[in-house]
Amino acid sequence: MITEREAKELVKKCGSPLYIYDKKWLTERAHQVLEAAKQVDCTVRYAIKANPHPEVIQLFDGLGLHFDASSEFEASKLIDLGISPNKISLSSQQPPKDTRKLLETGLNFVATSMHQLDLVKKSGWKGEIAVRINPGIGSGHNNRTTTGGVSASFGIWHEYIPQILQWQTTSGCNISRLHIHIGSGADPEVWRGVISQALQIVKQFPSVETLDIGGGYKIARVEGEKETDMQQVIAAFSEQLDNFAKKTGRKLRLEIEPGTWLVANCGTLISTIVDIVDTGKDGFKFLKLDTGMNDILRPSLYGAQHPIRVLNSANEQEEYVAVGHNCESGDILTPEVGDPEGIKTRLLNKASIGDIVAIGGAGAYCASMRAIGYNDFPQAKEILI
Repeated sequence: MITEREAKELVKKCGSPLYIYDKKWLTERAHQVLEAAKQVDCTVRYAIKANPHPEVIQLFDGLGLHFDASSEFEASKLIDLGISPNKISLSSQQPPKDTRKLLETGLNFVATSMHQLDLVKKSGWKGEIAVRINPGIGSGHNNRTTTGGVSASFGIWHEYIPQILQWQTTSGCNISRLHIHIGSGADPEVWRGVISQALQIVKQFPSVETLDIGGGYKIARVEGEKETDMQQVIAAFSEQLDNFAKKTGRKLRLEIEPGTWLVANCGTLISTIVDIVDTGKDGFKFLKLDTGMNDILRPSLYGAQHPIRVLNSANEQEEYVAVGHNCESGDILTPEVGDPEGIKTRLLNKASIGDIVAIGGAGAYCASMRAIGYNDFPQAKEILI
């Protein structure tokens, strides 16, 4: 994390609160996953919803990554930044406003519902297409990060595969890619099971040449969390793909969509303590920051844990609850693990009003997923260093 001196210089120059992203870290992570991908014929797509900062996108483009967009607006942003459409895969919950126009850009479109397939057919498109399937299972550290199973609206339910195949026959399109993403995890054995399940579905699509297994590769923000070893996971994918090729004679291309894994620990949100209050001897001592859920929503939404440091040279430490500046009781930056309604103290350097606080692990799903406009607070700036 950033030093007190560095933080003070950046706050003086750019203001507080402020997101800072480490270019060296981003570059190293991209190299790591690209190296791991060499084990198998694999395209690495950066899921830009994790962090769509233009400089991050352009850095990754220069390093050789492809991209995953979750809305046509994200796809348009990528194209406006100079990303070639053929390097973009679009898998959107919301159907495009003009399906034909979108398909003609040359991006890789993924239909995520039967309605989207109908829109493709009505557009008269006759080219390559991808389909996202909900395989009936999901994985995640809570329900809000699980993207497969009966409680998830992502993709076409697996029992409708016969209807999809019938659509392919009548539409004149070719389903050459299959997208199956169920959530998140770090255990290679979990991912081995994921791709094994996915390949059972691929068997039902003779025309499929590429399997996109999605993202959800966990990172360790705080002590006790386990990070995905991409070398091990892609090795497990490679083994399963080799076995599939031997049994079926079909050699598939693989696609993965890391977002968090690439950018989470590259980012720090630096903030200033604007007040300190307490609720008596049997209560809590609260550090009120000049940031909160309008800049970082994950703790309030998921009970997510982020490393926090008070950047001073104090010799003493105290137990604090860090809270945001929004007029909202849920604006808690130190919730109970996985419980956004609970609060938990952190042992931090003894703090004073005006001290700078660094919130780590803030490179993914923080600036991109904030409650913009709440209480009309301005957004924290973002810079690459």
